[in-house]
Amino acid sequence: MKKLALLVLALFLPACGVRGKSQESVVRRRLEGEPKTLNPILATMDPEQIVLALLERNLLDYDEKLNLVPGLAEEVSDSPDHLTYTIRLHKDARWEDGTTVTSRDVVFTLTALLDPKTPALTRRALFDGFVKAEAVDARTARVVFSTAAAGRRDAFNLPLLSAAAWAGADVATHPRNRNPLANGPYRLGSWEAGRTLTLVRNTQYFGEKPAPEQVIFRVVPETAPAFAALQAGDLDEMRLIYAQKKELDAKAGMAGAPRVVTFDELAYSYLGWNNRLPVFADRRVRRALTMLVDRESIGRNLYGGLAKLANGPLPPAHWAWDASLTPWPYDPKAAEVLLDEAGFRKGPDGMRRKGNLRLAFTLSLGMGSDVQRQIVELAQQSFRKAGIEMAIQPLEWAAFAAKMDAGELEAWAAALNLDPNPDLAVSWHSAQVPPVGLNAAFYRNHEVDVLLERLKTTFDREETRALLARVQLLIHDDEPVTFLNIPLTKWGVSSRLTNVRTSPYGLFLFWPGAAGWRTSTTTGPIS
Repeated sequence: MKKLALLVLALFLPACGVRGKSQESVVRRRLEGEPKTLNPILATMDPEQIVLALLERNLLDYDEKLNLVPGLAEEVSDSPDHLTYTIRLHKDARWEDGTTVTSRDVVFTLTALLDPKTPALTRRALFDGFVKAEAVDARTARVVFSTAAAGRRDAFNLPLLSAAAWAGADVATHPRNRNPLANGPYRLGSWEAGRTLTLVRNTQYFGEKPAPEQVIFRVVPETAPAFAALQAGDLDEMRLIYAQKKELDAKAGMAGAPRVVTFDELAYSYLGWNNRLPVFADRRVRRALTMLVDRESIGRNLYGGLAKLANGPLPPAHWAWDASLTPWPYDPKAAEVLLDEAGFRKGPDGMRRKGNLRLAFTLSLGMGSDVQRQIVELAQQSFRKAGIEMAIQPLEWAAFAAKMDAGELEAWAAALNLDPNPDLAVSWHSAQVPPVGLNAAFYRNHEVDVLLERLKTTFDREETRALLARVQLLIHDDEPVTFLNIPLTKWGVSSRLTNVRTSPYGLFLFWPGAAGWRTSTTTGPIS
């Protein structure tokens, strides 16, 4: 306990400098890893998105019910043939330097986004069929496509880059990626690498001013010191594991005790397999790996029963989730039969080989989640009993994300957070493998490709549901990754925070999200 206390003290000493000034106007938040970029069109990981949600507005935002609502754009309208979209910008939208957000910024952002040299993995596929973007006048832009797409309006849940700020250098390596020009309720005040990011109110913001003057993000990868800090009042919020939720539940009603907020998200956890590697090329091997992981035990013991088994690429919170798909069972004996059938048989040393090919690989994970680490260690033990050699490689978060985005990992543990109307092609179409897309599993199935392409031009909801059901079945049968669990998300929130709302998009990525938070001492209007 003394070592933990010293660690917490060391992590949070920088906060002491804040306590001298109206501490009630500061919200102190946790990041499980450090952002690798704050360029909003390059961001792919949670730590980046969480910070950017306060720095940048999108052309259209999602509200807590996942409806698209005006953001930087007052309106985005489409032509009757769904090929031309007209964007009308808010007249008061400004960058933090006081300059107006204009149609030039829209054109610049889309040009950068669609440049093959720009690693904008999460967004480019939404603009398939793009023909041109043009400025009609200072507040109006027009975007033209060659093909209609059913989910096209969701593409305009799009942040912007300032043309003036980002011009003149490669967007992927631009110095502004660590010092973005904000148009949201906060701007970046400082960034101390590996420790803190401090946001301050953006005085040029066109919307309602946020109540707290500052938001201080602290990079705390390990759960235990973060939880100690939450209870000590040095952090105001963090994701909880089940044991921590149970501990806070026992303190419910006590003065000053953090409260627990729970909600379903559009997310699931998984173990990723690089399908282009010979050890993972046979779907019988991938199915066997899944059947060697006791996911029901994980749900009971690590999530306290507050988790469902994942059965494919959509979670239950999605309207088209197929509940009829039965998750692969935990069945080590059947798994070993599948491995034998795939040609990976045990040798005298008990380890599996197919000719000279050992069934051995390295699984990487980002540091920060104790539950994820425990899941990986349990899988390692089960795999070893079946004759599979898996090494575990923890990586600092930014390095892990960079390697996954580049398709350099053999195997990995991660969670996938989906958009309200996700384009599954980004993660599952064979054309979306790194470095152009997020199909880090290098999954290839011709029928899935055809269905994903049909979905882009299917506007009828029930036909969309049927197509998605077939996609889910095919991916479930191929098991390109091991779909693990869909845990009920558990969050610890300081008693001093008010107006904390939830949605299937989490606490942060809808509007106003964390921008609407107040503290118990800042409940009045902000001038």
